Parts: sequence; structure tokens; C-alpha cells
Amino acid sequence: MTRYWHLGGYACTAAILVLNAAGCASYKSLVKPVTTLSVLSPELEDLSDFTIETYLAADARPAFPSTLAVAKVLSPKRARYYRNPDAARGQVEILRGDEAQGWRGMVGSWENRDETLIEQVQLISPLIVGDPVNLKSLRDAAALLHAPLLFVYIQDDNSSEGYNSAAMAYWTIVGLFLVPGNTVGHYTVCQGVLVDTRSGFILATTEGEAKREEHVLAGAVEIARDRVRERAQAEAVAALQDNFRETLAGLALSRGVRSK
Repeated sequence: MTRYWHLGGYACTAAILVLNAAGCASYKSLVKPVTTLSVLSPELEDLSDFTIETYLAADARPAFPSTLAVAKVLSPKRARYYRNPDAARGQVEILRGDEAQGWRGMVGSWENRDETLIEQVQLISPLIVGDPVNLKSLRDAAALLHAPLLFVYIQDDNSSEGYNSAAMAYWTIVGLFLVPGNTVGHYTVCQGVLVDTRSGFILATTEGEAKREEHVLAGAVEIARDRVRERAQAEAVAALQDNFRETLAGLALSRGVRSK
């Protein structure tokens, strides 16, 4: 009896240490992050009556096929995780890997037809964007790249982790190592605007989002945290790119595709 009591005591002690290391708080449901496109331009947050009328009267129909410039701007919320204080004022992120390849894949025929809407994609580098980073400086960068179309997007994230109802099993020897009593979640939202480079008129808006949650063992929280973040962010970007394809194709059809 004494032997089992000691084993149980050791298990409880180990469970306490593991829970403390994992963050002994209950899991809170993820809230959809809110992106703030107004950081790109005050006009995107508060349009005056005159500006609204100007937008409504404008006829900024793009000609196709066209060159598309793409820029991803660091949001103020994500900038808090960067040590560079200048990031809080906004900066252009360097696109890499599958995210960059997804934009380059916009070139070619669309919607199983012979029409080509995008003949070239230029990824905007922070090296050619003036300070401060806003819609005007991004349009200037797109012009340098000879891109009549500019797509700018921002990504925001929310994350949560903590123990779930199954964590009660951590107080047993078996449960401590076999029961996924912790939940790790990540929610990513990307929102962007398609802009006519010459005039600065907004042609369309689109977004993509993804949420990932996993139930894991207490000792696997750190690994799961990185995994769900990477998957949610990748899926949100992929959704944004898919929606952008549909948005641009719909824009071309509704306004009439004009050939160069």
C-alpha cells in the first residue's frame, strides 16, 4: 500500500510540474482577429462624402493581361513581437516559400479558359518602399516595377492554449502520459485590397482565414503551438490567394475585360 501511495504522490508531483510548465490555465475559445487596413491609409478608415462620391464616379477598369505587384505589410499587432521598434510604424514583409510561390502561380489562364488576366507577378521588396509605408509609397513601388495593379494585404493572428476537461486525468500515472489534456489553438486572418496603381482607387477587397486547434499532452504543448500556428497561417494565406483569384476573375467579367 505504501509503495502505491508513493507512486501516486510522485505522479501528482509530476503532474503539478508539467501543468505549471505548460501554463496552468483553462483553454479559452479563439476569437477571430480583426485586421486594420486603415494603417495603409486614413481613407480606408474614414471616407469623406467627397471621397465617396469620387470613388463612385470613377471608372478605373484595369486592362488585361496585366502585371500584378504584391505586398504584405506587417500589422501593428504582429509588430509587437519584433524587436525592431520601426516595425510598429509598418513595414513590408519579405515573401518566401509557398506564400511567394502562391502569388507567382497567378500567372496564366484562369477559370479553365484561354484568357490570361495576370502575365507577370512582382513581389514588392522593402528595399524599394519609401518611409512611411502606406498606400502611396506602395503604389510608388508598384510603379517602379511597371505593375498597373497592386494587391496589399495584412495578416493578424490570435492564439490560445491551456488545459481542457481531460486534464483531470493528469493526476493519475497513466493519464499524465497518455491523455491529451491540453488544447492549443491558433486563428489567422488575412485581408487585402486590390488597387489601381495609377489612380489609387480601390478595385476590390478580399480575405482569407483559418483556425486550427489540437488536443495534446502537456509535454507536447510547445511543439503543438508551433505546428498549429504554421498550419493556420499557411491555410489562411492559401484561402486569401484562392479568393483573390475568384475576385479578380469576377471583377474582369463584371466590368468587362479590356485587352491591351
